[in-house]
Amino acid sequence: MKETDLRVIKTKKALSSSLLQLLEQHLFQTITVNQICHNALVHRTTFYKHFYDKYDLLEYLFNQLTKAYFATDISDRLNHPFQTINDTINNKEDLQKVADFQQEDAEFNKVLKNVCIKIMNDDIKNNCDRIDVDGDIPNNLLFYIYGSLIEGFLHWIKDEKIDWPSEEIDKIFHKVINIKIK
Repeated sequence: MKETDLRVIKTKKALSSSLLQLLEQHLFQTITVNQICHNALVHRTTFYKHFYDKYDLLEYLFNQLTKAYFATDISDRLNHPFQTINDTINNKEDLQKVADFQQEDAEFNKVLKNVCIKIMNDDIKNNCDRIDVDGDIPNNLLFYIYGSLIEGFLHWIKDEKIDWPSEEIDKIFHKVINIKIK
């Protein structure tokens, strides 16, 4: 099956939209493939032609939602991470609603964290020649540091109800971390 086939695109869009709707109302661990298919008006057999399971679909959904962010040049993402998130992630309110609802769902959070780690790891590996950091710091440690710092800032923003402009948050972020683009 070609990924550029319009039927494939429409089916994947219907299934991912269905999952996104269900995630606003049900914990991920309780959502079944049958529910996703019923909501999307897609047969189960068709679902399994495109995805292995609901975890694979969640990973696909997350990749689709963050595609514009990761398509942005790494210099923007490293130098202005929160401005870039603000500029590239659409429907942030809906996503925040899902994140808040799924907060206690360990399965959802595990999949999300693993996808983030994989994407960021690949991203930093592919761009390590452009990242200017002390030579004593191993390259494979960079994405752990960067990722955990981003996660820490996101928790801080949420927990402390920080409502600052993304530019101000980026300034503080750069005072904490010393990673630059060559």
